[in-house]
Amino acid sequence: MNDPAPNPFTNSGKLSCLEMLQLVLDGQATSEQIAYFKKHMEVCMPCYKSYSVDMMIKDMLQRKCCGSGIAPETLDSIRQKISASIKPL
Repeated sequence: MNDPAPNPFTNSGKLSCLEMLQLVLDGQATSEQIAYFKKHMEVCMPCYKSYSVDMMIKDMLQRKCCGSGIAPETLDSIRQKISASIKPL
């Protein structure tokens, strides 16, 4: 069996799925980290669902707000409500 690819998120200690997701969504992940996370989503349904929902929300907010920006507190509140409503498998 092949060894899994090294986790590029571990440079600063082990990150949870949610922490990896936030780095990717916030545009702070490297291209190597993004590639790793996309591969990770193939085997982690909670990450796949969270990523899909967060991307839809991010896209919708960008379209509806015409790029005027959203207060970080508002976005965090929306993410928390969505996360609370998603039930893990």
